[in-house]
Amino acid sequence: MTEEFSTSETWPMECLRCWHVWQEKYVVRHLTDAHGHDVVVWLRGGTPVQPPWSGTSCPGCGHSRVAAFPPGSRPIPVAEPAAVAVQPVAVEPAPAPGRTGGRRRGGIRVPGLTRQPALLYALLGIVFLLVTGFELVERVAIHH
Repeated sequence: MTEEFSTSETWPMECLRCWHVWQEKYVVRHLTDAHGHDVVVWLRGGTPVQPPWSGTSCPGCGHSRVAAFPPGSRPIPVAEPAAVAVQPVAVEPAPAPGRTGGRRRGGIRVPGLTRQPALLYALLGIVFLLVTGFELVERVAIHH
């Protein structure tokens, strides 16, 4: 293979689960094989890797649904230290064992997350049992 040229590209990435945004730098080598076909090799840190749009995982949460944007298509804003405003966050203490309430992540109550789905599951279970019971009664009545 003969190397024609190499480029350095920085690709903006965004996780579609936790919305973490970051950049990854690649060296892209454009080669020609013995049969005259073009070959593109993607490198990160000198190691061959998949292209940015394939096989990338979020460094924040590890999720594999990541959007990769071509270089220059989506600038990642860089906040200046003076422009960053730090606002205090109210943190509620973790509840005593056995106490139920809203859902908590790492001992911090997350607003808007409640145990209402449990009520929905209970109602769906009751409907399922009623339908199953009627089906059973109908089958017994038909056979006797």
